[in-house]
Amino acid sequence: RYPEKVDLEDLKKFNKKCLGKKITLFIQNSVKILFLLKTNNFYISAYNKSQFRQLRRINRNVKIIGSAHDIPEIHKKLTQGCEYIVLSRIFKTSNKFKKGFLGTTKFNLLTRNFSQKFVALGGINEKNFRLLGLLDIQGCAMSGDKKKAGKYMPAFLKNNF
Repeated sequence: RYPEKVDLEDLKKFNKKCLGKKITLFIQNSVKILFLLKTNNFYISAYNKSQFRQLRRINRNVKIIGSAHDIPEIHKKLTQGCEYIVLSRIFKTSNKFKKGFLGTTKFNLLTRNFSQKFVALGGINEKNFRLLGLLDIQGCAMSGDKKKAGKYMPAFLKNNF
């Protein structure tokens, strides 16, 4: 769950630190915070079904990314105006509550009918990192846990943001 009240000053300081380290900060699901921080990076979670097409009319420079797990969610992200779609879980994870995963074949079958740019997420580690070469992706997101990610930290193959 998200906190009811967001300390805007702390968020501004965090955004400034991210900019200093050349890290792109995406604001999740809150148009109000997006405008208060005067940023152009917006993230729509897989469970958010609201329309955000009006953002492009207000600010043409806004970058919208979204996450999805299956074809209906990919279609929803397209109607929401996402430039990039983070598709997860690509590989099996060690989390006992997350049992399903796509694998390289199913991932490619899901994405081949879309011209959108995809980012792979979930279960990526040092052992299966080379399999990402089989995918038509713009980047990958990995765990911040050094033990899981191995020598492949930081997380992006190609940073197009």
